[in-house]
Amino acid sequence: MESSISKYCIIKPNEVIVDGEIQFTNAEESEFGAFMKSVYKNYNINYPKYFKMDNLCKIAFIASEIIMQGNEHIKETDPVKVGVIMQNSHSTIDTDSKYVETIIDKENYFPSPAVFVYTLPNVMIGEICIRNKFQGENTCFISKEFDAEFLTEYVDALMNSGKIDACIAGWADYTESDFSAIMFLVEKNKENKKDNISFKPEFIKRLIE
Repeated sequence: MESSISKYCIIKPNEVIVDGEIQFTNAEESEFGAFMKSVYKNYNINYPKYFKMDNLCKIAFIASEIIMQGNEHIKETDPVKVGVIMQNSHSTIDTDSKYVETIIDKENYFPSPAVFVYTLPNVMIGEICIRNKFQGENTCFISKEFDAEFLTEYVDALMNSGKIDACIAGWADYTESDFSAIMFLVEKNKENKKDNISFKPEFIKRLIE
């Protein structure tokens, strides 16, 4: 059975695109934290733990919240059947660098567990799963750039094997100089579902151009 995209969200500096429509812009070109906080408020997200997350988790979490809005039926699916499959390029380099600063000086050694906990890219997936109580297959692959072919092939394999029935899938990456998220809510095609967007590389590439 073919998989389809129920909703997608693209976040890039000062712009949020949802299902092909620019829904939010920030003409002031503020820094990442201020921009993401304004997006958080714009979409009426209410999750105080967000403010403790590192920057990579924040961008992935916000994109997941946006694509889940209007798709609450996913939470009625068996949580074991909902997966989260992500890619990024720089892993957790931003947080890694901040953690190194706390341990590099032996005379001023102050390792922070609050920072260390975010030094794995799978933590961003964990934050999404905890928020939505998802328990299905989840992993983050490191790739030089967003690889639509690999992502669709991997998610389709999980769908076709029966391991999952729905999935949040895509890309989230953060460095001090750039950030982006491209995330999709993917479900098995349903005959009575209108306006299905096929979860195929050629269609995804058109969406993000």
